[in-house]
Amino acid sequence: MDSKLNEATDGFVESIGQLGASLGLNRVAAQLYALLFMSNEPLSLDDMVEKLGVSKGNVSVNVRELEKWGAARKVWVKGNRKDFYVAELDIFKVITDRLRVGLNRRMEEALEAIKGAEEAIRQEQRSLNGEDEKRAKAVRNRLREAKETYWRVNSLISTAFKIIS
Repeated sequence: MDSKLNEATDGFVESIGQLGASLGLNRVAAQLYALLFMSNEPLSLDDMVEKLGVSKGNVSVNVRELEKWGAARKVWVKGNRKDFYVAELDIFKVITDRLRVGLNRRMEEALEAIKGAEEAIRQEQRSLNGEDEKRAKAVRNRLREAKETYWRVNSLISTAFKIIS
């Protein structure tokens, strides 16, 4: 491969790794996706290790993660017993799928936190009196508002992903 093309590919791979890391993704996973995306041919784990300069274990773990995301898949190469991989070339699909999964997970975590706080207050309800009861009532109202906001945001997210899919 031409050295300018190698430089462009290396720069792209590094930039996507940094972008992925800034979005909370594993840097190596993002780099692997970019490397596979830029390759005209399937790559083996050894190929990826050599190009990225990271351990084979790191590559293996992150390629499996890319497979789970639907961002890469294993392919058969005639006459070779190694595992080879190619990227899902529909970047929009990969990005929106990751965003949807990440947002859904975080929204579920938020709902569990709200439910946990509601349950804690409910358990202490009988022992509260006076000023503590007033504070508990205010907190329950805030939690109710938080739950309503959760459902509105959840609906917005669902609608947005239906529109873009």
